[in-house]
Amino acid sequence: MRLTRTRLCSLLVALYCLFSIYAAYHVFFGRRRRAPAATSRGSRKAAAQAKERRGREQSALESEEWNPWEVDEKNEQQRRIKTNLQILNKSTKEKIEHSVQIWGKAAIGLYLWEHIFEGTLDPTDVTAQWREGQSVVGRTHYSFITGPAVVPGYFSIDVDNVVLVLNGREKAKIFHATQWLLYTQNLMQTQKLRHLAVVLLGNEHCDNDWIMQFLRRNRGFVDLLFITYDSPWINGVDVLQWPLGVATWQPQETNESLKNYQDALLQSDLTLCPVGVNTECYRIYEACSYGSIPVVEDVMTAGHCGNTSHHHSAPLQLLKAMGAPFIFIKNWKELPAILEKEKTLSLQEKIQRRKMLLQWYQHFKTELKWKFTNILESSFFMNNKG
Repeated sequence: MRLTRTRLCSLLVALYCLFSIYAAYHVFFGRRRRAPAATSRGSRKAAAQAKERRGREQSALESEEWNPWEVDEKNEQQRRIKTNLQILNKSTKEKIEHSVQIWGKAAIGLYLWEHIFEGTLDPTDVTAQWREGQSVVGRTHYSFITGPAVVPGYFSIDVDNVVLVLNGREKAKIFHATQWLLYTQNLMQTQKLRHLAVVLLGNEHCDNDWIMQFLRRNRGFVDLLFITYDSPWINGVDVLQWPLGVATWQPQETNESLKNYQDALLQSDLTLCPVGVNTECYRIYEACSYGSIPVVEDVMTAGHCGNTSHHHSAPLQLLKAMGAPFIFIKNWKELPAILEKEKTLSLQEKIQRRKMLLQWYQHFKTELKWKFTNILESSFFMNNKG
């Protein structure tokens, strides 16, 4: 009897040990073996969700685009531009000391931003209601906004220093420009802005008296005035000459007509630039853009434009001061002799001349950018020190 009890107890102990070993095996080894499977299932589920999400985003994108095959390339370009700007801003963040915003309310604002600053605009669609761009020059961050949606009082002001680009060529434009100046005056009085410069598409007769009251020298609030044409006010201190630049292509023009004009400039060794209301015209700069030598009628037109205390070579003082390699004539009777001289030039000489004009024009724009930014920074920031 005692032997039977001993055997029974031994059996129970053996069964208990076997159960403990089995339980321990599943606890320590069973979960490890199943874990990769669970992870694999989780990865497949996450991948499926990501794929579904991308599908939804792609469907939404395609439904919003008018022509996805045409627009995707532009969108990709804009994404690259934004990425580059983010990298640039990140790398220069510690060095940036100042910020200036340019409000483009005249077509010459596009020449300033796209040709002088060589900046880009997002979106690229010229009919967009709001377009903007960013650029860093030295230790100053410049931003640019333009479009019909840029309206006084309807966009946020997050900068202290502004360059306002205005059109003052005719009465209707002057009224619109005055409203902008009164708006900025209010911003200055409420200390939302500290400094203001104006780039003005001036009147072709240099009748710009309406803006004089706003200049700081006349107890106004405009620190600097950059003005087109040979204004007698130009002094190189607070009133500076600004180039007319290239024309903004009108909506009624077609892509074909634009291409025909560009092809004509490319194929022309010379571009004739007779005077109009003013000696300076868009064609001068458009010819330079394509390496066609401008033949400029170098005579003063009616009005108040002329020599100033700073320059004595009107008309086209700015271009002449920058050494423009143009052909200047006083009378179109000189043209036949010029054309005869053209016949004596070899193809290589004409190619070299075209290259030199393109190089000069690029230097011209680079110099303008340097002078523009340096004058702004000196006026806006240097005077604040001490």
